[in-house]
Amino acid sequence: MISPQDSFSQAEGLAGHISYQGQLLIAMPALNDQPFNHSVIYLCQHDAEHAMGLVLNQPINGLNFSQMMKELGIESHNPIFARRLATQKIYRGGPVQNDRGFVLHTLDYQLSDVTLDLGGPFISRPDGEEQGVGLTASRDILVDLSGGTGPARSLIALGYAGWGPGQLEAEISQNAWLVAPASQELLFGGDPEHLWSRALASMGIDAGHLSGTAGTA
Repeated sequence: MISPQDSFSQAEGLAGHISYQGQLLIAMPALNDQPFNHSVIYLCQHDAEHAMGLVLNQPINGLNFSQMMKELGIESHNPIFARRLATQKIYRGGPVQNDRGFVLHTLDYQLSDVTLDLGGPFISRPDGEEQGVGLTASRDILVDLSGGTGPARSLIALGYAGWGPGQLEAEISQNAWLVAPASQELLFGGDPEHLWSRALASMGIDAGHLSGTAGTA
């Protein structure tokens, strides 16, 4: 795993650039080519130079948290949490650098100088403070997850989806993606098989009525 800061700079917020960072990209029916067919992507970063996101609904067949820990040689000393996470799915985050891992998680957990604070979507904690979403690419978070000291909610992905200057903007203008608000329930609620239709439903859109010429919102 690598630190997000090693590959991605902070969003620059340049004048004239509309950033969709922190929102969802929902693949339109016209985008029927793999690896993005019916995909839902959380856009972790989007500035004038590049965009980076994680696909949320493509679990990797035959790989779960327990198997990943064995492959990495990580032993859990907390059998309760080990059993709880054993069958947690590992996702195909995208076609770029798919040998590298990223953990999208709630910000009740942070590693200093490693976790990238992505901001929203936020939820209110019992103490009244708001809790956002972070991205960590470090073996340490996997050790902490297996030991019960990791984040409350997380999604583990291998690889990411990336775009160069103007590429994502061009795809959106060509109706390849619908831009939609994100929520922690959509990010961490599981059920990847129905996430595409759930994401559309969160906007009041019936997936069965969606045409290949739908635009953005």
